[in-house]
Amino acid sequence: MEKNESKCFIRLGSSKNLVFVLIFFMIEKNKMKSGFINIIGSPNAGKSTLLNALMQDKWAITSPKPQTTRQRLLVVRNEGDNQFIFSDSPGYIASASYKLHHAMNNEIEGMKNDADVFLLVIDPTDKHGIHPYLVNMLKKSEVPAIIIINKIDIANSEQIQNLKQELQKLELGDNVYEMSALSQEAIEPLLQKLSDFLPEHPFYFDSETSSDKSVRFFIAELIREKIFQLFSDEIPYSVIVSVDSCKGVDDNSEMAKIEARIFVNKSSQLAIIVGKNGAKIKELGIQSRLEIEKFLRQKVHLGLTAKLKENWREDQSFITKIGMKP
Repeated sequence: MEKNESKCFIRLGSSKNLVFVLIFFMIEKNKMKSGFINIIGSPNAGKSTLLNALMQDKWAITSPKPQTTRQRLLVVRNEGDNQFIFSDSPGYIASASYKLHHAMNNEIEGMKNDADVFLLVIDPTDKHGIHPYLVNMLKKSEVPAIIIINKIDIANSEQIQNLKQELQKLELGDNVYEMSALSQEAIEPLLQKLSDFLPEHPFYFDSETSSDKSVRFFIAELIREKIFQLFSDEIPYSVIVSVDSCKGVDDNSEMAKIEARIFVNKSSQLAIIVGKNGAKIKELGIQSRLEIEKFLRQKVHLGLTAKLKENWREDQSFITKIGMKP
């Protein structure tokens, strides 16, 4: 138990002999706990869904398609004397083919340095199993890890058993949880376990801080999420969203005015995004606006345009400009 000794000298009398008494006040510090819980795993393992469940709110965009998450995201949950700092990450891309993919993998690499706990999320229906990079990452680290066997609501018993056997061979530890990130019932026991791992430390963030990302980041992500939902094939992976103007984003304002651009990788994709007579981009704008209004809790005017930025996934300066490390 940490103690803080406070010394105080009090004068008790004024006779020939002055008497001073030393009083030690032993003040016990609050056992505040705060730490970084870094969520890692392969693409489409359910990391972002788990993050949202742990936060009891939507912070990370999700879709059934892999590689939805591109950048690391920190979000903060305060619970009594505990501060959970959850960190979502892109899924590790084994066959990284673009500079964008390498930048996404680097986002995971950076998570080695500040983790207090790792959450390795695994999809038992993934036939590729656990990637060796993630296994080595945990084995080389002295940071404790909790292994989440996710999606038990859709996996069969054979798939789950095969994954358990693989985990035993890999010797990644005994902290293995079977759960569905979609089920709130599994969240409270997991939070309690995470609390046991948190180090005693003053809160890193004040009560007003919820994330390390700006409002513009979340707006761009919500638009990109709708692109994943509305378009198929290569389109969702070939676009990036930039929020150029964001005015009146305040609960006290009557309406927020937002201007955003969608950059596409090839000229042929521009026509697909816009659609016949602008029908597709109009539909995208409507659905994005509704989602942004939920997030901001205010009315929104959204101006949305599409622009060609050829081969942007190989343009390192452009990738860095949108906030991703080379």
